[in-house]
Amino acid sequence: MSRPLPVVGDLLAFQSDRLRFVASTHRDQGDVARFRLGPFPVWQLAHPDHVRSVLVTDAAAFRKGMVLQRARVVLGDGLLTAEGDVHRHHRDLVQPAFHSRRITGYASVMADRAAAVSGGWRAREPLDVHAATVRMTLDTAGTTLLGTSVDVGTVEGALADLLSAYKLAFLPFSEKLQGLPVGPLRRLQRGRKRLHGLVDSVVAERVSSGRDGGDLLSALVLGADRLSDEELRDEATTLLLAGHETTANTLAFALHLLAVHPSVQASVHAEVDGVGSPGPDDVDRLPLCRAVVSEALRLYPPSWMMGRQALVEYPIGSHVIEPGDLVVLPQWVVHHDARWWPQPFSFDPSRWLGDAGDRPRWAFFPFGAGLRRCIGEGFAWTEAVLGLATVARRWRLRPVPGRPLRLDPLITLRPRGGLWLIPEPR
Repeated sequence: MSRPLPVVGDLLAFQSDRLRFVASTHRDQGDVARFRLGPFPVWQLAHPDHVRSVLVTDAAAFRKGMVLQRARVVLGDGLLTAEGDVHRHHRDLVQPAFHSRRITGYASVMADRAAAVSGGWRAREPLDVHAATVRMTLDTAGTTLLGTSVDVGTVEGALADLLSAYKLAFLPFSEKLQGLPVGPLRRLQRGRKRLHGLVDSVVAERVSSGRDGGDLLSALVLGADRLSDEELRDEATTLLLAGHETTANTLAFALHLLAVHPSVQASVHAEVDGVGSPGPDDVDRLPLCRAVVSEALRLYPPSWMMGRQALVEYPIGSHVIEPGDLVVLPQWVVHHDARWWPQPFSFDPSRWLGDAGDRPRWAFFPFGAGLRRCIGEGFAWTEAVLGLATVARRWRLRPVPGRPLRLDPLITLRPRGGLWLIPEPR
């Protein structure tokens, strides 16, 4: 690794190739590594025991990391960004909407949206599958969480504006810079305005009508413990973004893996054919589809690095993390560690079809861990498995020559420039 620079530290090296940076840091320094991003000392902890300690056992010693602290300018005190009592209170309010019985009810919407979007593909014409999975999951999130259809272009445009500001999170005085109308900061303000405008109109309609659409927003508006309009906006914005973005990425990566591994794709086709048209009761009958999704989450984790900030002195081995220091737990590193995953960069769904052996519990943590584990995990698994099965029932996918997968690790891990495949009718 290159030597850190004055003021910016390792920020330039980190920004130039984030995945390579965290991997090389682990290779050079081991499971406990140190570097500096701008003014912030950073500890990279890359052992499953560290994941358990920071996210589960000693979670109270840490707060959210710098990226999500900065995201409060858009997400307010939604579940992703809220801390302490606010987070616990809002989680209690939202939790019933993600009960397994409710998710079973959402599953028919998930399958219908996947069928509707993939049914419009043109045979043998190159297709940006990531754009298609975004449409699927955004349609589903709008219907099941907000009770309305949402404009895909508006949400994706706003999300692109928000992601453009990711690189600013570690700059000195970045919090004070957020109001300046220049470059990515202008895009951040534009994205926030577009997204809040969309969500505010949905919230206002639901509050004024008192209509119960059977969706999450209805439960929050009509519940006995009424949130303020601002709190409703924060939760609706958070759930709309988080409820579609990571699942869209996971599903796109899973379809890519099938396209470049035709023998596995053939086995998935056989499994899906045995089930027929996938529906709410079929998720447990699709173990190979779930295994493919699991490998996609391992190889291309949408949350590729989780961040925390220490609130107290925290010993880690022979080291002491000081209050204010940042801690990163890189799924990208842990999920590709040969100690837990033989041939770690190989696609092997069979890893998930048998006994996990002595693999540590937290060698796989795509949804986080502990009290802040993703509340929508069950929702995401159901949507990804049903989406994969729905596409596989109708199409055989193959890569587009000259359009390899490129990765873009921002707040989430996305395909850069789309993910292009050729659909062929089965």
